[in-house]
Amino acid sequence: RFDEENQKSLMVLGDKAFPNGIPLNYTPFLTNYRAPPSSQYGVYYYIGLRAVSIGGKRMKLPSKLLRFDAKGNGGTIIDSGTTFTVFHDEIFKHIAAGFASQIEYRRAVDVEALTGMGLCYNVSGLENIVLPEF
Repeated sequence: RFDEENQKSLMVLGDKAFPNGIPLNYTPFLTNYRAPPSSQYGVYYYIGLRAVSIGGKRMKLPSKLLRFDAKGNGGTIIDSGTTFTVFHDEIFKHIAAGFASQIEYRRAVDVEALTGMGLCYNVSGLENIVLPEF
């Protein structure tokens, strides 16, 4: 049970994304034209991710994994239909290490083993939980 709160948010596209004529920062969607026709990756929305910062510290990531290669592999998929964010293993290892180095809570290794997910922390009884901005 990952989404226990019944809260909604709004995603605004097009001209309505400029409240009172004030432009917002945005990232255009990309299309993976290099994905083979038989691949499901041609139907996803991608963004051109160039950098990742955790807690204000820019991560050193292999840029070749953030863009499409000649076969259509790579890139960064945006999927509003899932609660998970998925990166290439090498990118994920860097990001996970960046988070782990900035979080001072005790790891919940039993929860990690049970769920197969990493970076679980025991914050039971804490009221003000501070996590680095991603």
